[in-house]
Amino acid sequence: MAAPIAVIGHEAVLSHLEAAHAEGRLAHALLVSGPSGVGKTALALTLAATLLDATSWPGGLHAHPDLWLEDSDAESIGIERIRPGARTEAGPSLQDVMSLRTYAGGMRVAVMARADRLTEPAADALLKTLEEPPPGTVIVLCTASPEALPATILSRTQQVALAPVAVPRVTAWLEAAGVEPRLAGLAATLSGGRPGRAMRLAQEPGAVVAEVEALHAFLAIGGGGLEGALRAAAELTPGAGAEGRERALLLLAVWSSFARDAACEAFAAPELRLWAGYSEPLERWAESLGPVRLTEILGLLLRAIGEIARYAQPRLTFETLLVDIFGGPGAPPPVEAPPLPVGLADAPAAAARAAK
Repeated sequence: MAAPIAVIGHEAVLSHLEAAHAEGRLAHALLVSGPSGVGKTALALTLAATLLDATSWPGGLHAHPDLWLEDSDAESIGIERIRPGARTEAGPSLQDVMSLRTYAGGMRVAVMARADRLTEPAADALLKTLEEPPPGTVIVLCTASPEALPATILSRTQQVALAPVAVPRVTAWLEAAGVEPRLAGLAATLSGGRPGRAMRLAQEPGAVVAEVEALHAFLAIGGGGLEGALRAAAELTPGAGAEGRERALLLLAVWSSFARDAACEAFAAPELRLWAGYSEPLERWAESLGPVRLTEILGLLLRAIGEIARYAQPRLTFETLLVDIFGGPGAPPPVEAPPLPVGLADAPAAAARAAK
């Protein structure tokens, strides 16, 4: 039987949805939103396992014939994945599956990860199913960008929002999975409270080191003025396409987490800091910039995240951002970042072995 799906930090939301199902008031269509890697698909699949009573099914949830799942690596979801009569390498279409009688005699559940990948024709076809859902079916759409979906789809789904998970909770979960404590703490911090991203960082060789080095490159811009800001934008901006956009969002998330900690320091709340081992650069930023400027810098970073998520050009966004932060009055001071812990680069291999 397949290993159970882990829901980390969203147990209360899951319990609420399961209670709604037990009481006969669960909506036929749910839209689960939240940051990438926060656990949206894990929540949807765990709920599906409850609705289908899949724990007793041979092979577990993923082998259950009444589950339709779209969680491929495809950059877009075309109409052939939705409309009847079409079949792709991923399997039968949503509408074909939803129109059949259930195999096990209970419910039928469809889960669509990253639903913002829907093309316009596919979204139109999906809307027909949402407007006239077959009896005994639940459709769960997951997205990190609900604003990318048509308003007609949003209005026909019950909204379920997932917030980032507390970093100590993610750290404890990683350690329980066999991740070395130093690596677990850094991966949890870098994840911004997203368990899925934290586990990927912990397991992928060199991933945590690359993220920490990205923070160090950001800190090194301090004191370089306008010229240094433009040079850093040219060096740090990722490439084009979906992969570049994802990388840009990850960089901005790392930088934002440091700015947030510096603001916590400036507001005399150092106990809220996440970046352990960075006391000196955080205190230097807090002393030099003060709470007002740090709040402004954090706002600039968060705005850049929103722009990249809405498909703005990364190069222009990074240039504007870094010039605004480092290119004029109120620029952060030069600081020296602490060295990486010895042996950290080798830790992910051990984490991957422990997770198997």
